[in-house]
Amino acid sequence: MELLPIFLVISSTAMHAGWNLLARRRREESVFMGRMLIVITLVGCVPATISEAITRSLTPLAWWCLLGSGVCCGIYYHGLAKAYGAADFTTVYPVTRATPVILLALVDVLRARNPTGAGFAGMGAVAVGCLLTPLSTFRDCSVRHYFNRASLWMLLAASGTAGYSLLDKIGAESVASGPATAARYGYFFYVVSGITLLLLTPRRRPVKQPASAVGWGGPAAGAALNFASYWLILWAYQLTERVSYIVAFRQFGIVIGVVLAFILFREKGIAVRLTGALLITAGLVVIGAWGR
Repeated sequence: MELLPIFLVISSTAMHAGWNLLARRRREESVFMGRMLIVITLVGCVPATISEAITRSLTPLAWWCLLGSGVCCGIYYHGLAKAYGAADFTTVYPVTRATPVILLALVDVLRARNPTGAGFAGMGAVAVGCLLTPLSTFRDCSVRHYFNRASLWMLLAASGTAGYSLLDKIGAESVASGPATAARYGYFFYVVSGITLLLLTPRRRPVKQPASAVGWGGPAAGAALNFASYWLILWAYQLTERVSYIVAFRQFGIVIGVVLAFILFREKGIAVRLTGALLITAGLVVIGAWGR
């Protein structure tokens, strides 16, 4: 891979891990994500609408792709919020990020954009690393660890990720390359995501603590991190051929997330999770150096 898309994706992963940690902190994930999407929608409405009316940069195919990907992303947010409510951060975050790596590698093969042998090896290391990072000890490595009360929600979130990643890659290829077009695409993508999440969220939800405890400061910070994070990914999609490589590089966020979770949440299992983080890092080095 070229250096620019690698830099964009690595920068994105730090932001992605950041907003996930913010969402996890208050334990009112659905409220946080809903408010985060409201902030993105309100802040970006005028500049995105006016600039798109002037430039007409989004093609009909791009509009269809962002509609489909926005629905998939709304499903991802819904599944992620439910999974965070049923399991800890270092189980949910890695598993929901690992599965799409393998799925999208198969998609690249079907699209005749086969990853190289080194690329497959790197993605394999990333996937194994993702599966190790939820564990507390190596003895916990068993099938039942990954199949629990949060499993269906994690699978739903992972499927949503694979869906929006593929559609956004196709959409990004149908428009003029550049950060401005990527930002406009990203804004409308988030609008559709927010509408989808609103439709999926029950009107009468059980309240663990007052919604006001979430406030608006955290969701506003999460909105800035989330939008900037995916804006960089959309730009990177325009600069590289294989969606699976981009999604694999996004897993560096797991390394960041696991380290921060140890610091902030005092979670256990440093040996096995550090091994997983090193595997992810090694896999990404292989993809970056030899995954042409």
